[in-house]
Amino acid sequence: MPGPTKPQPSDLLPKYLVEGLQKQDSETLQAIAHYAQELRVYRAARAEAERTAAANTHQIEQATAEELAAKAHAKGIPEDIADWSTIFEKGVPAKASIVRKTINDNEYYYFQWREGDRIRSEYLAPVSPK
Repeated sequence: MPGPTKPQPSDLLPKYLVEGLQKQDSETLQAIAHYAQELRVYRAARAEAERTAAANTHQIEQATAEELAAKAHAKGIPEDIADWSTIFEKGVPAKASIVRKTINDNEYYYFQWREGDRIRSEYLAPVSPK
């Protein structure tokens, strides 16, 4: 009977992080997972607060999930490649553009827009899904 299969890290994770995680024991990994979840919730709440403040200041029109999917489709990106509800929840505005970014020799699509003096990005999907 074969043993458990070692999980494969996401291409989005930096090598130094993967190597560090692989050296940790189960208890530490559980603490890391708990912290990562709390950090994700915190950042989402902070981003929502910033979007609300920016929307109040600059009157940013939020896009619907259908509008975002249509933008992607117009660029030749398959509509089934992304989690549209998650992207929509992150508050990507209607004025966002789709850009390609290269990270660790991998290409990804992102929505990108300006909020005041800042340029904001939200992950969309890999350019070449596996």
